[in-house]
Amino acid sequence: MSTSPASKFDELGGRLRLLPVDELDHAQAALHARLLTTRLARADDAGYRAVLPDGRLIGPFNGFLRTPAISGPQLDWAQAISAGGLPDDVREAAILTVGAEWETAYVLYAHSLAARKAGISDQDIDALRSARREPAGVSPEAKLAHRLTVAIVRDHDVPDDLYGEVVETFGEPATVTLVALVGQYLVTSALLTCFRVPAPPDQSA
Repeated sequence: MSTSPASKFDELGGRLRLLPVDELDHAQAALHARLLTTRLARADDAGYRAVLPDGRLIGPFNGFLRTPAISGPQLDWAQAISAGGLPDDVREAAILTVGAEWETAYVLYAHSLAARKAGISDQDIDALRSARREPAGVSPEAKLAHRLTVAIVRDHDVPDDLYGEVVETFGEPATVTLVALVGQYLVTSALLTCFRVPAPPDQSA
């Protein structure tokens, strides 16, 4: 069995051991390579850690490696949602709202940084992370995404007036995309919660 010199990172897998690259089977290695050029490249651009210097994956991605047959199509779904045309601030407002409702440490860590890159202020990021305060300074579209996400995740119902406002603002296709994004991060939050995956101790971890 391979041993990693980066033992200080071992706890970042939560209940799942971080898989060394040299232990991956063919399907896992192919998924690892694909993640590096897609989700992990996006993470690097936003400034959050998803891969360690030795190539081991953290966050939900280490879990994804356990089931390439499921995670591959799930990655197709995530990439299709990313290509769905939602503005970055709208995406990040919705994702942070899901993370706040689930108190998902890694989602809150990663997407606070992504939200800052998308132009959301630290004050509004703090509001989104609280799950109980509406962000005051975000765009009307991002605020609406937050309200829709709260309705889905917390209330389990979307009132007619909110639904009408969302569809009028985004159109039906983008509304479906936004709901799919919420679903994507519900799945991600469930994975992170079950396996008790933490955030890195700091941004430079």
